[in-house]
Amino acid sequence: LCMRTIAIENLKGGVGKTVTTISLARILAEDYQQRVLVVDCDGQCNLTRFYLKAVPDFLTLADVLEGTHEPYWRDNVVDVRPRLSLLPASPELYRLDLAAIRYGVSGIDALQGFVEAVAEDGEVDVVLFDCPPGFTAASTAALMAAREIIVPVLMDGFSIEGMADMLEQVESMRQVNPMLRVSGILINQWHRSPAVEQGEALLRSMPLPVFKQTIRRTDKVPESTFRKEAVLDYSITSAASRDYKLLAQELFGEVPGGE
Repeated sequence: LCMRTIAIENLKGGVGKTVTTISLARILAEDYQQRVLVVDCDGQCNLTRFYLKAVPDFLTLADVLEGTHEPYWRDNVVDVRPRLSLLPASPELYRLDLAAIRYGVSGIDALQGFVEAVAEDGEVDVVLFDCPPGFTAASTAALMAAREIIVPVLMDGFSIEGMADMLEQVESMRQVNPMLRVSGILINQWHRSPAVEQGEALLRSMPLPVFKQTIRRTDKVPESTFRKEAVLDYSITSAASRDYKLLAQELFGEVPGGE
C-alpha cells in the first residue's frame, strides 16, 4: 500500500486543525495499527507542546526546510507513542517566513524530499501535516509534500470565506503538485442552531467535497487540551470522540478486525 500524506489546513485559525490531527493520529495508531508520522508546521508549536510538553532543543521542521537535518530521516523524528512519531516545530519557522519575504529564501522543496525518503523506507503508513493559518513557508512546503488536504471549517461566514480562499490557493499549488487534491471539507464544532444548519446546507449545496461526517461541539475537546490528552483518551464516549472515529472510517475504511 502507498503511504498517504494528508495536510490539515485552513487559512483561518481556530477551526480545529490541531485537534483533528491529534485525533486522527491517535485513531490510526491505536485502532488501525498504522504507523503514523505527524509533522508540526506551525511556529506556535501547539502540536509539539501537546506531545513533548515543551519545544525541543533538537532537530525540528526548520532544520529540514533549511537542509541542516540528519541524513537519515528517522534521526530527525521523536517517537511519542507506539507507532506514532513527531517531526517537531519551533519558533524558528517564523524566521524562515521572514527570510522568504526579505530574501526569497525558501526550502519548500525540502520537506517533499524528506517525505519521499520516509516513503522509500516503508516504515510509515500515514503522514499528517498540522498546518498553521495562512500560507507560510512551512504550510506551503506541506502542500508540496502532501497528496490530500482536509479543510476543517466552522459554520460562520468568516470560515466559509477563508475556505474559499484556501481552495483557490490549492488550485494554484496544483500547478507544482498536480497530485494534490482536497479529500474533504470537515464541518467542525457542529451544534443544533439555525445558523449552523443553514451554513451546513449552503456548504453541501456547493460543488465541493464535504465529508458526510461532522464533528459535534463538546466541552470535552478544550478540556482534553488542558490535560494534554487526545479527546479519545480523555473521554472516549464524548460526541467528538465518536465523530472522529466515524470520520476515520470515511477516510480509511472500516477498522481492521471489525471494531
